[in-house]
Amino acid sequence: MSLLFYKRPPYVAKQDGHLTECKRTGDTDCSNTSIPPELSFENVICNKCMPPCSLQDFLDYLMYVTHDAENLQFYLWMVDYFQRFSSAPKYERALSPRWKGHAPPIREQNGNRLIGTQDVDLHSEDISDCSTWGGEQSEFTDQYTQTLDDIKFSISPVKYNQAFAQLQWHPAEAQPFRNEITRIISHYLAPGSPRQLDLSHNDRATVLRALEYTTHPSALRPVKKMLDSTLRNQSHPNFVRWSICNGNKQWTYTLRAFAILNILLGFVVAIVLTLSRASRYWRIFAAIEWWFGITNIIAASQGLCLLLHRLHTRQYHAWETSSYSIEDDEAMLRSEDGNNISYDSTRSQWPVKMEVFGPANNYSGEAWVSSYARKPWYKKLFEKRVKVQETGLSSIQNRMIRQAEAWALLITVPLTVAFVAIPKANLF
Repeated sequence: MSLLFYKRPPYVAKQDGHLTECKRTGDTDCSNTSIPPELSFENVICNKCMPPCSLQDFLDYLMYVTHDAENLQFYLWMVDYFQRFSSAPKYERALSPRWKGHAPPIREQNGNRLIGTQDVDLHSEDISDCSTWGGEQSEFTDQYTQTLDDIKFSISPVKYNQAFAQLQWHPAEAQPFRNEITRIISHYLAPGSPRQLDLSHNDRATVLRALEYTTHPSALRPVKKMLDSTLRNQSHPNFVRWSICNGNKQWTYTLRAFAILNILLGFVVAIVLTLSRASRYWRIFAAIEWWFGITNIIAASQGLCLLLHRLHTRQYHAWETSSYSIEDDEAMLRSEDGNNISYDSTRSQWPVKMEVFGPANNYSGEAWVSSYARKPWYKKLFEKRVKVQETGLSSIQNRMIRQAEAWALLITVPLTVAFVAIPKANLF
């Protein structure tokens, strides 16, 4: 029975407006059995999946289908940044205090802004886990526009002076990765930036305020929670669901028309034989057309072509031009360690849209857009095909094909029995 009622990953609709705290926590349960472990979010992000479910395919989907590729571009940079920050020397990490919802002690000296830090042990800190970053982020309000004359720390002036005496003062520019953080702000976080993330006003203001004082990964906590929820609970299930389809729109429409034609042909055969003097058992041959047509129309309703699946192929997408091919994915998979994402080692191999700092995610000027628009309908119908290499995706397609065949059989058998039971009309 599980085969008959198997469902592909359900479509997760995008929430209207900016993400709020309740949405960011991820109220969508994606731990269901509709996505096999081979196609898990972690495997896709770590580039352990083969085409058409590789990391590059995921980015293409976000770029050309859902138009929010900046989420993945920033997320991959953030994963790499956390690794590099944790690997930095202790004395450098000590220059960037953990963000706890309020600005650290600051003072001016010779026109330079100095930030007070404590000599703390950061070796045991797991910065990839936001639970180690301290308490909840406070909402950004005017109370954080504090000065040395009006410090809003919850300590007395005597304790405050003692605390200041124990601090070490460093210029903000001396913090590790400060130049990189500045570029990230102007590229993803600042209003009107080329790849502006869809953050709420409070989240954006909080993150910008935090990054003004520290380059510690805890300053990125609101962005991390939002992107992790969006990519894991929405983008990834929708990407797997979209990858199941192995034919383009023209091919799918033609397949549905062909399936309906087969079903109608089965009814014509059954009706003609019923009206004739032929033996009623000849009507059983109409079941072949019914079963074949119903199987294809059920599969086509989910974007699957039975023929392409039997050939273990799929049609090219419109943006897959000669400048980028599946062989590029294979070369990247062979040469890269899937457990560690490093932009320095992949910068020369990945397409430009995988780069952290690049142009805005606008593909309207790419060469394929105009050429594909001028492409005749029949050429789109018979688009070139490429091999499906991901076994996890093939297992989903196999289950869906078997499900379509089983439902077609359940519909065909009683329909055939009903026509066989009808007496002959003996009209000719």
